[in-house]
Amino acid sequence: MRKANRRGTDIFSLAFLDIIACGFGAIVLLLLIVKPDSPQGTSLIENTTIKDLFSLQDKKESLDEELAKINQTQSELQKIFSNSEIDEAKSFKDLISLNQQASILTTVTKKLKISQQSLTEEMERILNTQERDQEVGGIPVDSEYIIFVIDNSGSMEQPWKVLLQEMQNILAIHPKIKGIQVLNDQGAYLYKRYAGKNKWIPDLVSTRKGIIELLAVRANWRAQSLSNPVNGIKTAINNHYIPGRKISIYLLGDDLMNAGTIVDETIQTINKINTDPLSGKKKARIHGIVFAGAANTNLINYANFMRQLTYRNDGTTLFIPISGHSGWIDCTVGIDCEFAPDR
Repeated sequence: MRKANRRGTDIFSLAFLDIIACGFGAIVLLLLIVKPDSPQGTSLIENTTIKDLFSLQDKKESLDEELAKINQTQSELQKIFSNSEIDEAKSFKDLISLNQQASILTTVTKKLKISQQSLTEEMERILNTQERDQEVGGIPVDSEYIIFVIDNSGSMEQPWKVLLQEMQNILAIHPKIKGIQVLNDQGAYLYKRYAGKNKWIPDLVSTRKGIIELLAVRANWRAQSLSNPVNGIKTAINNHYIPGRKISIYLLGDDLMNAGTIVDETIQTINKINTDPLSGKKKARIHGIVFAGAANTNLINYANFMRQLTYRNDGTTLFIPISGHSGWIDCTVGIDCEFAPDR
């Protein structure tokens, strides 16, 4: 049996060529559309990339500057913080030092107060046990106010210069006081503008000098005098005493009118005026300065009167001893005058 004759297969048939042609055409068309080799496209891409690169570079430089500023600010803040820590540590040390000093001062102050109290108690003990000199003695200088009650009668003409010197001496032992007053034995003020209730001559160098200069001319002060200090003391205490105020009254004179008959009465009157009725304490210290030249009865009586008066009023009498005197006068019979004992 004879085999059938088959046609041979041709791989380059028309259909195959059509497919190849179509594919090639598509590739060409794509190349035409994309144009990868176009110089204009490449340049455009390159220009865009460069611009972006420069833009990023500018931003980087700007950021670097900002970073540098931030770093500088941080450094400054760190320095400030470090200085603050140093100042704080120094302040803390200073505070500790001040607290220690305050503690030391408090301790010293307490010790000083204790020492002062002990010293005050010792002084009071000594003063209480010390025998007082009744005739001469020292004049206490604890007063804050000084009042002079002066006998400006005619008999004081001779010792007047000595009186002025004694006033200066009295002021000298009171270098710092709050006020001064000058009255005569009848309560007449030397300075009219400072006369009256609770008025004082200010304690100044000029006023101290002015008082002496004014009194140096006796004609400047013609107030009537009766040689009896009762009214002067009464005016001084009524117008110038206030509870708690330390006052010293200085009586300056040479005699007491009618001393032989009114000594006891005068002493008791002054004692009543100068005693606080509630506490029984003296309102003021009363000191006396007796100006005595030649011995006579009036001077002796006056010296004795001042001795007894100052003794009862916490004061001291200063006078020149009189030779040839007959002794101290006694109290009037029937009057309990409680004179200090004679020596």
